[in-house]
Amino acid sequence: MNRRNLISLLALGSLTPLAAGAQMMSAPAPSPAALSGIPTAAEQPFIAKLQAEIPPRFPSVASAVKAGYFQYTPEDKTGAISYVNLKVWNSIDIDAPNQLWYDAQGRLLGVDYTVLQDQSPNAPTSLFGYAIDPARWTHRGAHMHWGYTAADGSLKLGAMPVAKFTAAGGAPNTSVGDSPANKAALVATALPGLTTPDQVKFVFLHPAMWDLVVWVLPNPDGAFADANPNVKPSTPKTPAM
Repeated sequence: MNRRNLISLLALGSLTPLAAGAQMMSAPAPSPAALSGIPTAAEQPFIAKLQAEIPPRFPSVASAVKAGYFQYTPEDKTGAISYVNLKVWNSIDIDAPNQLWYDAQGRLLGVDYTVLQDQSPNAPTSLFGYAIDPARWTHRGAHMHWGYTAADGSLKLGAMPVAKFTAAGGAPNTSVGDSPANKAALVATALPGLTTPDQVKFVFLHPAMWDLVVWVLPNPDGAFADANPNVKPSTPKTPAM
């Protein structure tokens, strides 16, 4: 399963939480097959600008963390690990993507730009004044993301439907959501190995939005491709679903 279609299953609850934690990524369902990963002539100025400006701003994981991003997914099948900034759900600045991806060695790979559904009912046709084919965007429904520390000290990461969290007494919000009540609600969802609220690192609402996934690292298959042959996962992954 590639990094573009896995999030759709997460949002629908089609993966169990720990299965999601082992594979999940931030990116959405694949672009239509007829749409190449290679940017069009109209899109190329956008790609050129972000590939020139993003690497100097976020050259390392430490620089991302300093700017307010934190890891919320493990490494996926393409070798990408995603970091999110909960203060930039609605992308209004090319220099402030919603998400940054790094590989296990800390190399910057790519970004997600996002536009909230309540700001744009339909897929955007431009971003920051640059033309973008609306087919590049994928709608992502609202869902919850969580992270907790297991008994062995490892960080478990995953996602679940909003309804499951609210049924356990949670109050979904787009901040880190580390209130005692929300921590207790996450425990009440019966995630394996999560027994006390103090294990919870974060739980937050990922709102409904349009998502644009772009490789910053040069990609022979194109900046909008599903994967990048220049990036290899650090460990073998489970077979595609």
